[in-house]
Amino acid sequence: MVTLVVISLTAYIAIALLFKAASPRTRPDQLVMVALSSVAVLSAVMMIIRSEWNGTWLGALIAIVSGMLFYFASIFRVRALAKTPVSLVFAVTNLDLVVSGALALLIPIFGQSLTIWQILALITAASAILIGGQIRGADHVSADTFISLALLSGASIGFVLYAYFFPTALLFFILLDHLAGVALNGRTLLTVNRSEIGWGIVVGICMFVGFWSLLQALALSANNVSLVLLVLSMKTPFIALLAVPLFRERVTWAKFGAVGLATLSLILWEAGTYF
Repeated sequence: MVTLVVISLTAYIAIALLFKAASPRTRPDQLVMVALSSVAVLSAVMMIIRSEWNGTWLGALIAIVSGMLFYFASIFRVRALAKTPVSLVFAVTNLDLVVSGALALLIPIFGQSLTIWQILALITAASAILIGGQIRGADHVSADTFISLALLSGASIGFVLYAYFFPTALLFFILLDHLAGVALNGRTLLTVNRSEIGWGIVVGICMFVGFWSLLQALALSANNVSLVLLVLSMKTPFIALLAVPLFRERVTWAKFGAVGLATLSLILWEAGTYF
């Protein structure tokens, strides 16, 4: 399980850095479309290898809606990366776990109630967003970042629903999830250039490896699900640290506060499940 968690963590960090590196060299729609298509192809191949064909119409509908939201969220995130430091873009958008978790509390079928830890996590997340929104100058957090967070939170709710109710058909729903985005704007695949194909395929492979490794780690974690997600939340500070030498991003107190609070919010959310 530890190996799977490390692979997933590495893949998600790589996704952030690759998106940032590709953002000034590619067009958002084309880059995202190639990445989503790559994930869909890999999911289909894995379905054939594992002979996994389970699925229901309700689960398929949830996956498609989730995929549409994820497509638009990815577009806005790539746009944000063109004008906002990668450390801040992912510090804010990684809060989708906390936001979607809070929204899930409103869904009666999960039978969950709000705890003091979750309240603290939400307050901390709101503080991180507030600080990020106050940053000006070269490190200004664009509106695209916050739009991406909102859409990702909705997409995460969809994933939680079909993972919760249909755990034996995850590959089928991952395939539909990513095909939904392709269906929305598949015509852009006709206009991609060589650079966008190269960047998109690499990002897509990392997306599939990260997602699949995470699912496998969660399946093997038994009572340690929160620990897996807690370790994965460390991608936020790692991305911020690597962005300094790779993209010459500045280290400021405001940025440090936003990234730190975003990380703390994720830790509080997961730590609350132990108490």
